[in-house]
This record gives sequence, structure tokens and C-alpha cells, in this order.
Amino acid sequence: DIAVIPNFLTDAEIEHLLKLANEQWVPSTVGSGTYTTNDESKDLKNKASPNRTSYSCMLRSRQTPTVNSIEHRLAHLAGIDVDFLERLNMVRYAPGQLFNRHHDGRFRPKTVFLYLNDLPAGAGGETLFSELGIQFVPSKGCAVMWSNVVAPGVEDVRTYHQGLPPKEGVKYGVNCFFNAKPLRQWENVDSDEEQEASARRVDVDPEDLLQRDCSTLKEGQLRAFTICQDPRLRVVPGFLSNQESEALMRVADYPPPAAGAAEAAGEESADRRDQQRDEDIEMFRCIEQRMAALAELSLAQLEPLRVSKCLENMIPDGCAVAKGEYSKRFGHKVIYVFLNEEGEHGELVFPKMGLQVKPRAGTAIVWTITQKDGAVDRRIVHQGRAPKGGIRYSAMGIFRDVP
Repeated sequence: DIAVIPNFLTDAEIEHLLKLANEQWVPSTVGSGTYTTNDESKDLKNKASPNRTSYSCMLRSRQTPTVNSIEHRLAHLAGIDVDFLERLNMVRYAPGQLFNRHHDGRFRPKTVFLYLNDLPAGAGGETLFSELGIQFVPSKGCAVMWSNVVAPGVEDVRTYHQGLPPKEGVKYGVNCFFNAKPLRQWENVDSDEEQEASARRVDVDPEDLLQRDCSTLKEGQLRAFTICQDPRLRVVPGFLSNQESEALMRVADYPPPAAGAAEAAGEESADRRDQQRDEDIEMFRCIEQRMAALAELSLAQLEPLRVSKCLENMIPDGCAVAKGEYSKRFGHKVIYVFLNEEGEHGELVFPKMGLQVKPRAGTAIVWTITQKDGAVDRRIVHQGRAPKGGIRYSAMGIFRDVP
């Protein structure tokens, strides 16, 4: 199916996009290679080609509120989550410039092309679908949408197309590709876009949750707060003691000593270290058992604990690091634990839910990734936010759906 949507963009949005691209144009490239791993990022390499002589400008995801609004409207039009939308790729065709017959890729289920201006009658610049015997004349503000596949990973050969060269005038447009993987960028903590997004999120402070709770807990009991029922998200303040958090941070800070280091440090020091290690191992066993109880899953489904330290300006673990393989990286259910509170930021963010959990040492956050049918619940994907002015330590318990 090919759909035509007149007036998809307003004149103000078009002017805004063209201003963003001003002086940012670079020669267009094409992806070429052979599919061997079924991962286009590895199989295909971008390079200049005489088959594509236009100029391009790649925008950033959420680059401005206007771009963000257009991205969400495109997602609604395509019926695909906005996380699967690649960065908007603006294109410019001067007279004689073209993009010869090509396919947008079996890894891109849908394409939306936006025309940013009109051309004089008979001036060329059409988008030609030769297999279908149709072509689209540039029309300011118009969107044309088509599917690139007949089934997941199987390209629809009927949608090979080409950008014909304008004979006069300059053609401007935007390639909007929906990928089979969620590739939307995660913005740096200091970027204007991320600060604006953070201001719109609901802050969940575990300390506030405890202060508002009037119930009395017995020794050894924990309070789990359900922040959202569907998808289910729980916050458990005080899940780890200070001693347990410190033990896990030692794992991140002090890797096993090199061979011969124990002898060099002295026998008494080595004995103390061995004793500390044995105590820590027993403590970690207790933490894993507590995690399994909280997750309501068997201990056999729990992977070895992941302990990490995130420095300022690093990209923390989350959907940005998973690169489209979220469930493969994070399994069926996750228990994430803050180990310290040093510095600013470092929140655990759930972008789709519009909330972020403030770091409080020992606090655990629990959520389920896969639904009953095995599909990933995209509403609850997470992303750590980089700390500022300190180091953020965390631990993660990842449960698989089968042992």
C-alpha cells in the first residue's frame, strides 16, 4: 500500500526544518554490502556513490520541540512506535542531481517521504516507482508513505523507487525511515533536549514514598510501592543495607588482584582480603535470594549480578546501549538497585511512562520486560541518566523467562 497525505507539514514546520539544515548539507551516501549477519549496521557501509548525487542533512532525534512533534506525528501515521523511527534525513536535489533505483531496505518496514517545496510544472524531481508505474510530483507539505516489506525481513520488490533529477529549481525533502529495531537516540544529560524532557517527567523519590507511608514495618520487612500497575513498576526503598551496597561497590572498584599480588602485599593482608571476600560472597548469596523472592521467580532464572560504575558524561546502561536488542540484554524481569547517591542526576528513566526514579542508596526498582506472548513491552524500557559531579554505582539482577 502507498498512502498520500496532503498538508502533513505546515508552512511554519517546513521553514523550521530548512533553517535547521542551513549550512549543514553534506554529500549523500548509500549503504552497500552483503547481508551475512542480518544486522545492517554490520553488513552495510555508507559511502559516496554516483547513483546518489544529492545532498543530505541528518537531524538529531528530538532536536527541537518542533522536530519532536513531527516525529510523534509520523509514528502515529505509520502505526509504529516512535522509538523505531531513525533520525530524520533531510535531502536536497539541485538540477541534475538524482538517486537512482534503490530499495530502502528489508530492515525498514516503512518509509515516509516528506516534500518541503513545490517545483514548477514539468520541472522533474518526481519520486518514481517503476514497478508500480506511478510517480509522485513534489508537493509542499505532502507526505507519501509505503511499506518496504511483505513480511518481517522480506523486502517488497515492488517498492524499488528512484528520485528523478529536477530540471530546474531545487527539491527539498525528508526521508523518514522506520527501522525494525528501536534506534531512537538518547540525549546527553546536559543537552537542551534532555533537560527539557527531564522537566516534563514525574520525579519519584523513594524517600518521599517512605515519609508518606504511615504503616509500621516489622524487623526484616520491606515496603514495595507500586508506581504503576500496567505496566507494573515497583520501587522498594532500603532493599539493600549500607553494608551490602558497600560490598557491591567494592566489586566495581577492586578487580581480582594480579598473580603474585597477594604475596607482595604480605600474608596478613592477604588473609584479611580472603576473609572479606568470603564474607562478601555469602552476602551476595543472600542478596540474590532476596531478589528472587522480590521478583517472584526462581533463583535459577537469575543471571550473575551485574555491578557497574558510571562516570560523568558516560552513557549508562539501558535502551541506548541495547541498540535494539532490549530483551536480549535485559531478559524477562529486572531488579535495578542504586548503590550510592553521590553527585547530581543519575536517575533511572522510563521515557515512555514519563517518569524517573531518583537515586537513593539501597533502593530497588522492579519491572517486567516481556509480556505473556513473549513480546517486549516497549512502554517500560528504561535508560539510566548520566551522573554529574560524581560516580553512580548500581547493581542489576536480570531474570530470564526460563532457567
